[in-house]
Amino acid sequence: MIASRGSRRRRPAGRGGPPKAASPTREALAALGPYARGRLVVRAGDLALPLDVPFDVFASHAVDEGTLLLLRNLPGSKVSSFLDLGCGYGALGLAVAARFPGAQGLLVDRDLLAVRASAHNARRLALGNVEVRPGLGYRDLAPGERFDWILCNVPARIGEPAIGHFLEAGSARLTPQGELRVVVIRDLCEVVEAQAARLCLRGLRKVALGPRHAVYALPPGSPPREETDDVYARDEVSIEALPGRTLRLQRPQDASEDPQRGTRLALLFEALPRKPPRSVLSFRCGYGAVPLSLRARYPSARLVAQDRDLLAIAFARRNAASLGLAGEGLRFAQCLFPSEAMGPAEADLIVGESSAPAGCAVFARELRDARDRCAPGGEAVIAITEKQAREWLAGAAEGTSAAILARRQGACVVRISRPRAGHPRSAS
Repeated sequence: MIASRGSRRRRPAGRGGPPKAASPTREALAALGPYARGRLVVRAGDLALPLDVPFDVFASHAVDEGTLLLLRNLPGSKVSSFLDLGCGYGALGLAVAARFPGAQGLLVDRDLLAVRASAHNARRLALGNVEVRPGLGYRDLAPGERFDWILCNVPARIGEPAIGHFLEAGSARLTPQGELRVVVIRDLCEVVEAQAARLCLRGLRKVALGPRHAVYALPPGSPPREETDDVYARDEVSIEALPGRTLRLQRPQDASEDPQRGTRLALLFEALPRKPPRSVLSFRCGYGAVPLSLRARYPSARLVAQDRDLLAIAFARRNAASLGLAGEGLRFAQCLFPSEAMGPAEADLIVGESSAPAGCAVFARELRDARDRCAPGGEAVIAITEKQAREWLAGAAEGTSAAILARRQGACVVRISRPRAGHPRSAS
C-alpha cells in the first residue's frame, strides 16, 4: 500500500543545496535507459554507498533527509530479515543490506522504475542478500512472510487512514521480536499518534526528531483488517469524455497532477479522430482519465492502458469497474515504456501525456515508441506543455514526423502519423 513518491519534489538537504549528481554511467544507461539521471552517494556513519538514480522518482536530486535520519536511528535488535517498503532507488534498503550482510532484505515499490533502479543498484554493488519486487504495499507479500525489521519513509499525501493501515498491517508482519520503524515529516507526527490511538496500537514511541522529520517505532501487533484501495485519500475528478458524457473518477491524492492538466486534456480530446479505431494504446494512463474517456468514445475498440505505477493502475481498474467500462477489449499493462505494452505497428491510435519531470530523453523515447507502434494509416496524439514544445520537440522528434497540431493556454498536442503502404510519409 505504501510506495514511492513518483515525481514529487522535496526541499533538498543542506543549506547549499544538493550535490550535483555525477553523469549516468554506461551501466546505468543500459539498466534505466533514458531515465538514467546520474549517481548519488548515500552517507550514513562510515557507510558511503554510490547509487545510480533515475529521473522522475522521489529524491532524485539528493538523498532525502528523512531517509538519512532513519539510517542513523535503526533498531538496535538483531536482524536476520528486513523489509523496505517504498524502496525507491534503494537509498534506505540497500544501505541496510550493505551494513548487515547477514540479513536477508526485501525491497518493494509500487513504481516499476524504482524497482528497476533498486535491482540494478543491488546487482552493481554485489548485494546478494537483497531481493527487489514490485508491489502495492503489503498486498503482494506471501501470507506467511514476516520480518525482524520493517522500514519506510512514509509518503506525506497518502492520507490518515492509509498511514494507520500501514502501521497496523506492518506490526502484524513482524516476527515476535521484530520492530516497525518509520520516518515521517514532522507535520504528520500528530497523525501518526492519532492513528495509533484510534487503532489501539500499543507501544508506539518516537525515537528520533530531526529538523523536518521524526522517526517512530512500533512493536509486533495483531492481524489487521483486510487491505483495500479505500484506505487511500482520494478526490473525485470530473472528465468530459465527449459532448454529453461526463465521467466521474476517483483520483488518489498521492498522485501528482499539474493544475493545467484540464486544459491539456480538453485539447487532447478535441484532436482525437472521429473515425473509430480498431486498436488503441493509451500510455501513462494514470488513474484512468484518458483511457476511460477513449473507452467511452470508442466502445468497440481494443484498448491497452499502460502505466508504471501500480497504484495508478489499481485506481484505473477501479474507475473502469465503477463506470461500467471494464470487461473484454480493455487491458491494463503494468510496464515502463509504451513499447512494452503493445507490439510494433499494432495500434491504429496512440494517445498519451508526456511527463516533464521524466526529462527530454524519455520524451524522445516515447515519441519513437509511438511512431513504431502506429499501424499503417494510424496516428498518435500526445499532450505536452508549451515549454516542452519550445525546448524539447525539435531535438526529440527527429525521425518521427511529429509536429504540433494545436496550442492553447500553455498546452500543446503533438501528432505523429504513419502513412499507408505506398504513400509517402507525411510530416503533418
